[in-house]
Amino acid sequence: MAKKTKESRPNSTLLEGDVLKVLNDLPKSQKYNLIVSSPPYNIGKNYEKDSRLSLEQYVKWLDDVIDALVKRLSRTGSICWQVGTYIKDGETFPLDIYLYDSFKSRGLRLRNRIVWKFNFGLHSSKRFSGRYETLMWFTKSDNYKFNLDPVRVPQLYPGKRHSAKKGNASGNPSRDFS
Repeated sequence: MAKKTKESRPNSTLLEGDVLKVLNDLPKSQKYNLIVSSPPYNIGKNYEKDSRLSLEQYVKWLDDVIDALVKRLSRTGSICWQVGTYIKDGETFPLDIYLYDSFKSRGLRLRNRIVWKFNFGLHSSKRFSGRYETLMWFTKSDNYKFNLDPVRVPQLYPGKRHSAKKGNASGNPSRDFS
C-alpha cells in the first residue's frame, strides 16, 4: 500500500512506494494537474529493484511508468520528469534522450528541458564526473497553467536597454530588482 503524506497545501499529495503499484491502487477517475517524478537511478541502491537492470530493461520499465503517469494526467496537466544518465562500461547514455519518445508517442509536448547542475556526486577517473541531471517539462495540451512571475530570475543587469529595439527594456521591467 502506498504511503500517503498530506503536505501543507490541501490540494497536494505526496505518494511513496512502488510507482506502478501505487498508481494501480488509486481510483481510475483520479486525475492530476501536476506530476513531478524522479525515478530510481538503477545503480543498486537499497530501495531499487533486486538487481540492476540493463539499459533496455530500465528504459522499458520507465516507459511503463510514463504510460501509467500519463493516464493519470488531467487534460490540462503537466509532467516534470527528472533523470540523469545510465553508465555502462564507461559509456554514458543520456536518459532524457532515450525517454523523449515515450512522452511524445503519448501526445505530450515538451515545454522545457532544464539542466540541473550540482557540485556533488560520484567521482570518475576516466571521464568528467557527472554533475548534472535533466528535468523535462511536458504538457498534455496547449491549455496548461504556468506562472512565470513567482519563479522569474532577477535580471543580471537591471535597467539594461536593447540596442536593436531603440532603447526598450531588454527584460521584464516589472521584475527589475534594482
